[in-house]
Amino acid sequence: MRSVERLGNGVVLVVDRFESPLAAVVVAAGVGSLYEERGKRGVTHLLEHMLFRVPGFDVDEAVERLGGGNNAYTQRDSLMVTFEGISESAAGLVELAYRLYTNERYAEEDLERERAAVLSELRQTREDPSERVGELALRALFGDSDWGAPVGGYPETVEALTLPDLLEHKRRWLTAGNTVVVLSGGVGGEAVEAARRLFSRLEGEAPARGVPTAGAGPGRVVEEREVDGVYYASALRIAVGSQAEAYALLHGAAFHLEAGTKSILFNVVRNPGVAYSYYVDFDVAGDVAFLLVAVESARGLEEARKAVASALKPREPPPYRLRYFDYLWRVSWRSPLNRAMTLAEYHIKGGDVRRLEEVFREAAERGTAWLEGAVLGEAEAAVVPEKYL
Repeated sequence: MRSVERLGNGVVLVVDRFESPLAAVVVAAGVGSLYEERGKRGVTHLLEHMLFRVPGFDVDEAVERLGGGNNAYTQRDSLMVTFEGISESAAGLVELAYRLYTNERYAEEDLERERAAVLSELRQTREDPSERVGELALRALFGDSDWGAPVGGYPETVEALTLPDLLEHKRRWLTAGNTVVVLSGGVGGEAVEAARRLFSRLEGEAPARGVPTAGAGPGRVVEEREVDGVYYASALRIAVGSQAEAYALLHGAAFHLEAGTKSILFNVVRNPGVAYSYYVDFDVAGDVAFLLVAVESARGLEEARKAVASALKPREPPPYRLRYFDYLWRVSWRSPLNRAMTLAEYHIKGGDVRRLEEVFREAAERGTAWLEGAVLGEAEAAVVPEKYL
């Protein structure tokens, strides 16, 4: 049973009850890297880290005492704080989530620790050719714009961020009108009432937001470095009618491209021996969307390019793939945390969470055939061995 309620202050509360020994609590704000000032790239990511730093309070111990775990994620248009634990601790997880989400007491020494952690993450992304080629492909597609910037920010901008910067960002965006709270799984009435009581205290309307920039990139970016194979990515800019519909269609396309041994990419990349592994990325916000396919450690650049071009040709899905979609969906849907995160993200994309399963199944039925006529632009990137070209 799923309900959606808007509290008096504007917070949206989604309750997704089903029989489970576990319960999940996700609190999400509609802000991410797309809405950051150019000189403060990475402020959302650094704030995400700092949310778990409360002076004089051991957050990790508190979560474990409740029989659970916690995490957080920064995306292009959302920041999520997540908790999952034993169902009888659901109310306690709600209270902890509220405390972290609303805390404004931070210590400089904690900021420096988390800054170091974020900088380490950024280095790992740059050093990992698989992640790097994805970033480069989006830069090739969108150029030096909000959409072309990395979600985690740049080292130089993260280095310059201060506690006042983080607090200003937090106060602007983590407001009642910009927050969704999702409770999923074995959630009792006590947890629901705790969520209503606590999150009704939040203040502030949804902030005015500008339109993220999405410039025209160079179309192709190649980086040479010490790698053994070729890493290749192709990024498509996709036309958007409804943001929520585009999100569902991209989710369905990603399933057909990469999920299982009968997926499109397994057939055109793995089976012929072009490469062993690959991945798909996608996103939509407002009227901008992209679909990205990357091939990891391929034996040749032209082979990888041709394989990805073949994979991205519009296709109707064979009927048996939809049964496989149902299987994977049901496996994922057993997890309260997976459900809560998906519901929160779909709400932020403007979707009706009460129809989520129906909408995503319909999108899977369309395969990648809908790409015909929906591609507005394309770009590519490669990370290749030194002196390869």
